[in-house]
Amino acid sequence: MKFNTENKKQLLKSINIIKPNFHCFTFTFQMQLKRQPLLMQCPSSEALNENSYLLYCALERTIMHIDNLRSVTPFIHHHANNLSKLGLGYQDIALLCNAFLASLKIHLKDYMSPSLEQSWRQAIRIFTNIVTSYLFKTSNVVSLTEYCEKQLSS
Repeated sequence: MKFNTENKKQLLKSINIIKPNFHCFTFTFQMQLKRQPLLMQCPSSEALNENSYLLYCALERTIMHIDNLRSVTPFIHHHANNLSKLGLGYQDIALLCNAFLASLKIHLKDYMSPSLEQSWRQAIRIFTNIVTSYLFKTSNVVSLTEYCEKQLSS
């Protein structure tokens, strides 16, 4: 999946908007997570607050390299391992991403244009695909041979 330069610039600009109050963003994210039926253990508010700068840096670094999957994939794998230690389940990934996007919409308010939201959705889809492939050995890619065999047997 190709991520273009303009989308990347939009994402970087949007996280710079929330950067001065990123601790508030992490609080909103925590509140959004509490509304989700997560199986994983969520970090405490104190832990998120203490690590808000590290979370911002991780987000910024991921976006900085999102157009180079070879570079960003090991970094996402590292964070996937951290999530796995919290008991992350397959269904939790979508819930985490939904909470993250909802938090962005709250903090970006009027700046969240349809174009920016689409860029975030594309970035989240990349993150989701990498995490699910790495932790759960799943893929959204079907081999052509497998597809043809399935069509013939139907």
